[in-house]
Parts: sequence; structure tokens; C-alpha cells
Amino acid sequence: MQVLKVALPLPLEPMTYLPPHTDPRAEVLGYRVVVPWRGELRVGVVVGYEEAPQKAFALREALAYLDAQPWLNPAALEFLLAAARDSFCAVGVLLNDLLPFLEPPLAHRVRLLPGADPAVLPGGLEALAEGWQEAQGLDPKLLDFLREAGVLQEEVAERRTPAQALVVLREPPEGVGEKARTAWYALRDLRRVESMAALARAAGVGGGVVKGLLEKGYIGFVEVLPAPEATATRALEPLALPFTPVRLQGGRLLERLRALMGLVQEGPALVLFPEVSLLKKCQSFFPGAAVLHGEMKAEERRLVWGKLAQGSARWVLTTYQGLLLPLDWERIVVVEEGAEAYKLPGGSRAFVPRLARLRAQGLGIPIHYCSSVNSLEVWEEPAYTLPPPRPRLHLLDLRQERGWPLTGAAIALLQQVQEKKRQAIVLSARRGYSAVLRCKQCNWKAMCPHCALPLRYHKSGRLGLLQCHQCGHQEKAPELCPSCQSDVFEPRGPGVEWLLEALGRHLPTLPRYRYTAEAKDDLRPLLAGEPGVLVGTTAVLRGPVLPELALVLLPYADGFVLESDFRAAERYHRLLWQLADLHPHRRPLLVLQTFEPGHAAHRALQAASPQGFMEVELALRRALGYPPASRMVKLEVAHAKEPVARDAIYQLARVLQARAQPGELLGPAPAPVARLRGQYVFHLLLKSCEERVQALMANLPPVRGARLKIDPDPQSFIGLLED
Repeated sequence: MQVLKVALPLPLEPMTYLPPHTDPRAEVLGYRVVVPWRGELRVGVVVGYEEAPQKAFALREALAYLDAQPWLNPAALEFLLAAARDSFCAVGVLLNDLLPFLEPPLAHRVRLLPGADPAVLPGGLEALAEGWQEAQGLDPKLLDFLREAGVLQEEVAERRTPAQALVVLREPPEGVGEKARTAWYALRDLRRVESMAALARAAGVGGGVVKGLLEKGYIGFVEVLPAPEATATRALEPLALPFTPVRLQGGRLLERLRALMGLVQEGPALVLFPEVSLLKKCQSFFPGAAVLHGEMKAEERRLVWGKLAQGSARWVLTTYQGLLLPLDWERIVVVEEGAEAYKLPGGSRAFVPRLARLRAQGLGIPIHYCSSVNSLEVWEEPAYTLPPPRPRLHLLDLRQERGWPLTGAAIALLQQVQEKKRQAIVLSARRGYSAVLRCKQCNWKAMCPHCALPLRYHKSGRLGLLQCHQCGHQEKAPELCPSCQSDVFEPRGPGVEWLLEALGRHLPTLPRYRYTAEAKDDLRPLLAGEPGVLVGTTAVLRGPVLPELALVLLPYADGFVLESDFRAAERYHRLLWQLADLHPHRRPLLVLQTFEPGHAAHRALQAASPQGFMEVELALRRALGYPPASRMVKLEVAHAKEPVARDAIYQLARVLQARAQPGELLGPAPAPVARLRGQYVFHLLLKSCEERVQALMANLPPVRGARLKIDPDPQSFIGLLED
């Protein structure tokens, strides 16, 4: 007898269950299955079989399969297991990361097994002897007891909850009141609305008027199946490529899309995007493509998955959630493979481009990369390079220029933008007013009590607000210095609020708008072409394109590169090229206020070629033995008590030092931010070839008393939220 190995979206390896006795299917590999788990029902995937152990009677029985066909094919299952090993995590962790929409709401009915003695029913469940009852509301522990006793009969199915919309059913008679008729005509013109309240708002009537129309049958609710968001398609002629490159690089976005279209013309392709905003920006150029991403409702993603699993699609545009799709691709394309958004923030912490490469290897198909500037990890692959845009770069040396946070030269350029009725973007590395609030007399700084970070200063109220952007701690700014009682404070590090204030002081008649991940002003005037300046964080890269953009200013460009991270320079270089390509047709002037005008990234833009910077950076990484010259894994140990965390990381280091060769182990050491959200954090880095890293990570001993996080292929070492 064979039993099922079921992967649940939990931090566990596959669990063993008996097959459902009510469904004797012979082949169920890749099917979704409902199983009991700790007093509740969970949905998992059958990832394998094994022979029943001697005490198979002690195993729990799966309840039902949810689908008539498998959700994952053998190739997808093989990839899931291999990717979990490669990411040093349990299979269930990666399953939850890649399929967060796996588990639907369940319709669950139970009754006493026909022929069983009703006396076995515990108090409160006597109704089960009378017939089927909804399981919701019943004590799960008692149901578990009956289930293990073998006297509980169950029916489980996916509960579909299609959306409802209010529509016109029939025309009201002449005698209906004026307000009711107004509401009816409003609904007829709108065709459908999501609720009675929405119709009342649209028609300008009270809710009772709409309710009356509904009760009399003139309007009513109908079920509406989720439909993909309609996008206007735009013709884009594919670019004929002289050969099939591994990577596409350079050019403007539309030019890269033409090259990408030429690459994927021949057959089915999976195209991965780091963010939904970029996917939507490119979607209109791929008519007929299927789309799957995290901004879709979970039910809609399940429906799209089911439709794709039944047939084939020429193109699927997706984020990481499409990696397990059970289709036969001819190629996989990773767009902007160096983007930090590809790093999964929790769970497996896997890096999606590496997973995509594993997926392509398992399918035996080629993988390609398409970016404005390819990452160092793929830099030496055969490339088709489009002529890069020639940025208009102007460097303002902060060692010589006067004025802060806006130099006189920067203000003069912004005045030209205003005079010519154009638009500008001022980009800050942080939100709030300033990065630090310090006393000018004794150098006291406001620090977070839970993180080894200064509190960010926000101008709010009479004194202002101090806030930690990592743990959320807030407190009022002090009126006097807690250390020396001085009232002379100095903010340091310009944030979005400070820049808005400075612009209002120097250019009071120039309209100003804010754009951060937390606060977005109404940009309709700018999108209509009216002059103004948009002040924001890097969230503006995901925002709409300003039609009259003429200037992009970084008041403190060094704030984007001064990090304790060997990838910081490459990220900064990529950011500058993204800013140079911010407008699809214009070439806005890129102005950088910097203390390092001779930085290699600046020279690359001045030469209109990323080649020199990337080759120097690659040589430096090789000299240090850093990725891509090796593979790196970060081991992070954290605890609320510093001695506990330190002891745990040193115990782990001693075990690994006994196995490691010279140069393979870095640390242990405190993290760049040594205390974060109340936890003391220590790092230990492994770097070597793939085989050696796998050997070092094999049979890793458990860390006692502290939390261990494994971060394969780390993209950042500070672990901060967006500032």
C-alpha cells in the first residue's frame, strides 16, 4: 500500500497521509489535497508517494482531492524540491512563498458515519446523527476525536465566492418617484456597481431609495466572475535579432521591449518581472498574454492558474508567483534581473532569478535576461546590446557649491524649469524631514530605544515628531536637549519634507507634490502637463511618467550609495541608468549633488556606457572572492538579549570553522545595524563555490536559545525597511 507525501504551506517538510478512502484515484501526483492538521483543515500538494510503514494505521487520512487535474506537473514538483534544497529551507516554506493563493476557502460538511452508534457522539455534536451539518462553528477538537475514531463522514470542496454586482433588471413604472428614477437611470448608465452604497453615492440619493428599487425588483444583484483587467494594446514591431543572446541590454524601454518581442516570438515563454508596476507598464505590448501577479485577488489567481493548466499560453507575464505554472515553456525571460524586489523578504528568502535558472535547467530550456544594465551575475553571458541612451548629466560638487540642501546652482536650474513651464523630480533617499536630529552644543542625537538607529525627524505640530522607520516607535521631539538643556537643534540628512520646505522657500510659486510609498499626492495636474516639481523617494520609479519632465535632481546622491554592502555601488549605478531612462522619449537633465563627482558610476554615465564600471566592479569582486566569483549565504542570529545572540553565533561559528577552508567563513560579527526591532543581530557569512557551500550547510546544527535565519544569495546586509 502506498501513502501520500503531502507538502503543506507551512515551515515543514512533506507530511505522510493515507489516501482518502472515498476517492481511490491511482495517480494523484501534483493534486491539491485537503488534510487534517492540528484541529483544522489545510490544503497541500501531493509531492510524492512512499510505501506504507508498519504502523500505517497510526497515520491520518487525507479527506479529499480538490481538483480534477493536477495543480503541479512532475517537472514543477521536481523544481519545487530542488529549489527548497538550494535555498536551504523546508519544502513547505518555499511552497507558501511561490503559491500564496494555494488554499481556497472550503465548504466542509460532516455527519456521523451511517451505521455508527450515536452514543459515541460527545455532548454538543448530537445533531451529527441526524444528517449533514456545516462543520463551521463545531469544536475542531471534538471533530478530530471522531475523525481518529473512524466514525466521522466528511465532504470537502472548494467554496467559490464570486463577486456580486448591482444591475438593472427591469424598467420601473411611471409612478416611481423622481429620486428612484434618477438612481435607476444612473445604474443603467453605469451598467453595474459593486454595492447599494456605491449607487447611492453615484446618483446623489439616499440609501433608502436604492433599497426600495431593490425590494421592488427593478434592480438586483447578479454574480460576476473575476475578469482580467482590460488594457489597451499597442502595436510594437518585434526587433529581428541576428542571434539568440542570453542577455539583452541597453536602449530605451520600448527598444528593449522590441528586442524582447523578437526573442519570444517563436513559442511559449514565461516572462518574469520584479514588480507589478513594471509588468503593467509592459503588458499592453503583449496582446493576448496571460497575466498572473500578486495584486490580483486570490480567487482570480486560482482561476487563471486553472485555465493555464488546462491548455497553453503563448506568453505569461508574471511575478515570482508564476514559476510553478505546469506548462511547457520554450524559454524563460527575467526582466531587470538585478532588481532588489526579486528578493523574497520572508520565508525562504530565495532570490527569484536564481530560482528561474533552476526552473529553466529542470525543463531543459534556455533562460534570458533583459535589463537596462544587466547584473554582474550574468555579465559575461553572450549579449545583444542596444545603444544605451546618452544621459544629460550635470554634477554639482558639494565641496565647492554653496547652499544646503539645495545649492544655488540647483535652485537656478529649478527656476529654469518653472520659467519654461516644465516639470522636475527631486529624489530623496528617505522620507520624513531629516535622518537625524542632533544638538549643536553637545552632539546628542535622538536614538530609537529598540533599534541601533537614529530616530527620523518629521515636522509635525509645534515641536515635531521623532519616528523609527523600522520598528514604528514614535515620540514627540524634545523642546530642549535631554543632555545639555540647549534649545539649538540641527537636522541632518534631507528627507522629503525638508526638500518640500526648501523648495517652498526658494520657489514659492512652483507647485510642489509629494510621492512616497506611504503618501501620494494627487498628480493629475502634473499628468495633464501642468508645471510643477515632484518630491519623493525611489517610489517615483514605480509611479506614472510625467509628460513634461525636464529635470531630475538628487540633492544628496551619496545617500544612495553609502551603505555597508558590497552591492551598493552596483545598485547606485543601476539607479542612475533607470533615472536616465525615466521618460520614454525625453532626455531630462540628471543633476547630482555629490561629494564624489569622480565616482565610477558617474564616469560611466558621462561616457554613456556602463561597460567600464561593470568590468572594474567585476574585477574587484573576483579579487575579494565575492559573488559572482562565489556563492554566498548569510546566517543571521538574533535574540532580545545580546549575550544569548552572541553565544549562539559563536557556537555556530565553531562548528563551521571546523569544516571551512581559509577564506570561506567571514565573521561572526554584529550586523551593520547591531540592534533592530528589539533584537540584537549577528551575522556569519559563507562564501565559496556551490559544492563547498552545500557541504558547509549540510547538517547545520540547531541554534539554541536564539532565532536563526538563513539568507541564501543575500542582496542586502542591513535588513532595513524602505526608509
